[in-house]
Amino acid sequence: MRTMVAGIAMVMLLLTLGLAGCAGMRGPSDEELIQQTLDAWGKTLVAKDVDSFMATFSEKFTSSQAADKPTLAKFIKEAIDSGYLDDAKVSFENAKRTMKDGTCTVYPVDLSGTAGAVSAELTLAREDDKWLVTGMEVDGL
Repeated sequence: MRTMVAGIAMVMLLLTLGLAGCAGMRGPSDEELIQQTLDAWGKTLVAKDVDSFMATFSEKFTSSQAADKPTLAKFIKEAIDSGYLDDAKVSFENAKRTMKDGTCTVYPVDLSGTAGAVSAELTLAREDDKWLVTGMEVDGL
């Protein structure tokens, strides 16, 4: 009888540990994934790393200022070549996030550099296991 009780207790312990282990394997939350994308977006823009910056954008990207992702990439390259991103800074300090219908809107994202300062609104959507920028509107452009 004691052996049977000890066996059941051992099985229960293993089941509990197994379930606890699975719960810890879920991966990052949407908030964490969004933050990772925003961090990469800001850091790669400041670093003028066009390829890494463009990796934060969806192939479905569209904007009133750049019709698609290749157009945006060309615009960013030209801005870098013209010196508009010299001494660039990105701040999310005042930015508010709004989640709605599977998207996250982040505004205002404050951008400044030698060419002046603007604010941007970013729209992100989840694609597979990450959040990517699907829209961007820059005030004053």
